[in-house]
Amino acid sequence: MRFTIPVVLILLLFTSPCSAVAEAGYATIFVYHKFDEPKSPSTSIPAEEFESQLSYLKDNHYNVISLPELVTLIKDKTDIPPKTVVITIDDGYKSVYTHAFPILKKYGFPFTIFLYMEAIDRYPDFMTLEDIRDIMKYKKATFGNHSYSHQRLARWPKGMSRKKYLKLIEDDLIRSRERFKKILGVRPEFFAFPYGEYNQEFVKLVKKHGYTASFTQDPASTGVFSDIYLLPRYASVGSWAKMDKFREFLLTEPLNVDNVYPPYGLLKKNPPDRIEGRITNHGIYKNWSIYVSELGWIRPEVDNERGTVTTKIIKKLSRKVNRIGFTATNTETGRKAVYFYMIILN
Repeated sequence: MRFTIPVVLILLLFTSPCSAVAEAGYATIFVYHKFDEPKSPSTSIPAEEFESQLSYLKDNHYNVISLPELVTLIKDKTDIPPKTVVITIDDGYKSVYTHAFPILKKYGFPFTIFLYMEAIDRYPDFMTLEDIRDIMKYKKATFGNHSYSHQRLARWPKGMSRKKYLKLIEDDLIRSRERFKKILGVRPEFFAFPYGEYNQEFVKLVKKHGYTASFTQDPASTGVFSDIYLLPRYASVGSWAKMDKFREFLLTEPLNVDNVYPPYGLLKKNPPDRIEGRITNHGIYKNWSIYVSELGWIRPEVDNERGTVTTKIIKKLSRKVNRIGFTATNTETGRKAVYFYMIILN
């Protein structure tokens, strides 16, 4: 019997490698705060908009997984499946229980709530113990620690000694861990930095206290190469909660930046002379830009031999916190790729 291969199949065989490249796996982690609280436009999302986002994920066959599953993939250096999404919620406001939880159950999606431990069951606009225990019955819900006091712990108070500063963070980590264990019966495994702010001392203490992973609010997606103690999340709040932004974030790839200057955290030299990143697989990107919160977008110098993008900084920075970003277009996928990190003035 003579066997022939259809032309369509031949085309698929020859085009599949490109398709695989186009669908390179990464995860988009979203972070929410309040729901249907119009008096807090910068931290809230309408419940209707939130449901539209979840409906979009379901209708477009996104792989919505739990945060523990994603952390395991990164720790094990296992490929992240295409179209992977993780849902997180910070603080533990009452509207999480009254508005978000019913919608999440409706779609059957996993999610993680990072709890502001001092506020839970104490402040009227936060969830009660009964609310939390009800959510715990939903097997796809997990919880993490969001500090005890929710202070800007990454900002070293002026005039405070290093010893006292480290004790300030350590005391907060201990108090929050103890209250978390009292309420939920287990030690917290994941930590979300208050206000998404971090420095190297803070990260070292989070590691010391046995956390498996910690999370920022740097606006980028996550690759298997991402630092497990600086995992970025897109904040779906205010104007960033709109569907056009939501779709944009889903289609933005992580950029693998394996070295930066200045390093993240407390800035030791101001001005820092330059902003520089060394990029893995540098050759597949074009249309480079560097972003500094205080200065805006800058066209950098590109060194193809070293695989770096650089811009000189001669103006002294004045903002207490600056986010630095590297962006480019992936020529193989046609998608935007980004990497962000944070520097803080002492």
